[in-house]
Amino acid sequence: MFYRYFPFWQTFFERLGWRVLVSDGVRQKGKIVYFEDSCLPMKLLVTHAVFLKDKVDHLFVPRLVSVHRTYIMCPKFRGAPDIVRLATGGNISIIDETIDLRKGERSLFRSFLKIGERLGASRQESKKAFQEAGKSFSKFQKDWTDRINRIPQGQLFELNIPTPPAGRKVPLRVAFIGHPYNLFDTDINKDLFTLTKSLGMEVITSDFLSEKEIDQQISDLSKEIYWSSGREIVGALFHFLSGGVDGVVFLTSFKCGIDALLQEFIKRRLKVRGGSSIPLLILSFDEHTGREGLTTRLEAFRDVMEQRKAENI
Repeated sequence: MFYRYFPFWQTFFERLGWRVLVSDGVRQKGKIVYFEDSCLPMKLLVTHAVFLKDKVDHLFVPRLVSVHRTYIMCPKFRGAPDIVRLATGGNISIIDETIDLRKGERSLFRSFLKIGERLGASRQESKKAFQEAGKSFSKFQKDWTDRINRIPQGQLFELNIPTPPAGRKVPLRVAFIGHPYNLFDTDINKDLFTLTKSLGMEVITSDFLSEKEIDQQISDLSKEIYWSSGREIVGALFHFLSGGVDGVVFLTSFKCGIDALLQEFIKRRLKVRGGSSIPLLILSFDEHTGREGLTTRLEAFRDVMEQRKAENI
């Protein structure tokens, strides 16, 4: 969730007078810390936590239960603070306030008031920091698509870097769908967006599709999807496969149970619908994924899209 909410988090802590340090643990250590046999994002979480534990006063690892008024997160998110606490030996303060938006509209505000209280801030100071964080986050969202296509992927979340003006228009628009860590963590996807842009494609993501647009695509499903991330991925895939882009790329992580189920579900759904007129590429990542293979597959995918566009299919 760093790759969705960091602008909010950073502004909140900085307005309370704290310096925010972002981990660069994998590049610095040169390897992933294997604490448990888990999915790739949890391995990276542990790696970054171990890198930071001797450099900070607190680690921010919220216990994310729900970021939606109805649906829940993958259970791994609930246990993330406990895994980090074990991996770091219990010798570092962990800010692990629970965030569960099913408890009402003001539940997020109440959670951050508790965080501010723990850091020694008054209620008024925390309230002001929360409001400013919301404004900063809204501005970041507004510029998001432009930032993806005009700023290097490793600098997307550096808020001091302004969004450059529009450049030349590229011929192919490609929607990238998946969990935020698969989309934006360069340790996972090997700087995929830089490669994509170098091949003449414009990057589109599902981050700010409306809830209505997502629900329209999954309203006729025979069974409810309770994971908020799963709902978003399935809804966004069918939204973009219906039109508006030249191709769709679904990014998954090896050993992610949710991704494995969704991938099979999507294939069967497309088969029932008679396929899709828009090309779909599925890329699966693990810690051994190499950039060369991604380059080959993306180049072939671009060729398919260009051919279909030339033939007006």
